[in-house]
Amino acid sequence: MRVYEPRRLRQAWQQVKQNAGAAGIDQMTVKDFERRKDELLKRIHQKLKAEIYRFKPARRTLIPKESSSKLRKLGIPVVMDRVVSQSVNLVFQEIFDPEFTKSNYGFRKGMSQRQAIYHVQGIVLEGYEWCASIDLASFFDEIPHDLILKLIRRKIADEGLVTLIARALKAGTVVNGEFEKTTKGCPQGSPLSPMLSNIVLNELDHELEKRGHRYCRWADDFLILLKSERAAKRVMGGISGYIEDELNLPVNRAKSQVALVKDAPFLGFQILRGKIRVSNKARIKFKKKVRELTRRNNPISMHQAIHDLNVYMRGWVSYFSIQEFRMLFKDLDGWIRSRLRSMQLKKWKKPRKFQKMMIIAGFKPQEAHRVWVKMNKWQSVERKEVRFVMNLKWFRRQGLIFLHDFTQNQKTLELTFSR
Repeated sequence: MRVYEPRRLRQAWQQVKQNAGAAGIDQMTVKDFERRKDELLKRIHQKLKAEIYRFKPARRTLIPKESSSKLRKLGIPVVMDRVVSQSVNLVFQEIFDPEFTKSNYGFRKGMSQRQAIYHVQGIVLEGYEWCASIDLASFFDEIPHDLILKLIRRKIADEGLVTLIARALKAGTVVNGEFEKTTKGCPQGSPLSPMLSNIVLNELDHELEKRGHRYCRWADDFLILLKSERAAKRVMGGISGYIEDELNLPVNRAKSQVALVKDAPFLGFQILRGKIRVSNKARIKFKKKVRELTRRNNPISMHQAIHDLNVYMRGWVSYFSIQEFRMLFKDLDGWIRSRLRSMQLKKWKKPRKFQKMMIIAGFKPQEAHRVWVKMNKWQSVERKEVRFVMNLKWFRRQGLIFLHDFTQNQKTLELTFSR
């Protein structure tokens, strides 16, 4: 299983092409690489075979952390390095994946976040209502290089391949034009990072199974499920000590917690009364985005606003449609329609315009002319005339999707997503 095999390199290139992404420090884009792919893949093959391939530093960029004012470090490798890393990843999948546990759902072929949530739900229904939620501080930035290489050497005797991984880890980054060494960590952005993180945390998985614990893990996000608060506190202390002492990884004590499962969000969900529910944090984030898309002073047309809103909601609901509280989506739909009614009144500007729309909707002219709506007041959206003019059929004609439709068709959706 050679990393430099032409067939595997071409397969790796196809995956890099599919993932697209920004250019690295050499400014070569995926499209640039595609125009020269035969020449560049041959060059990669020759350098890997001769064991002289060198990784270029990744371009450092910072992206906002979810629900935090802090920024996450993201390393963007050059396209050639992404191809090599993806080829190594394909080799490692064949070697390491069979040893990963069934409770590890992160970055694995055939595994999904949906499956992880169903796994947690199944454990909770067996009576495991408490959990130890352990947060690993800046996990990807803190993984010790010597630990990664030690674990790889357990399964791989080819020292040339181990050296290649070491070169990738120590390639460094370029920050504001200045080179910085990397003495630890596995920069997020490389195709190899998820696999290396799984290799490291597989040690934790097997330790949890050896101790007989029920758990679920997605990357560095994991829950250990217990039947009592006392047991959860004991496990929190024991496993946190194992992570720090044996894996040499820092635990964020401030963010780690012992809690009832219903109070511990996991992958955007909570398990409440045995049912899957969108977490409070995920709902707040959803509403914040919808507010941005439905501002009353938005200069774009209602058609464009609904189009943009639909794009966001389709992505959101495709992930959260497994939630089992039927009224949740219905309530969100009502709130979204109220936002859009307020936005449309603002665009119509004058009460006379609304009176004309009332007549078009079926009101008698003399009845419509007696109605005077304050077009810039949020309270106006609750008036029966406004709700009649902009009713469900009106929104359907505008093309707005309803989240509740996905709740009603949930079984069909689940069959679709499982294929």
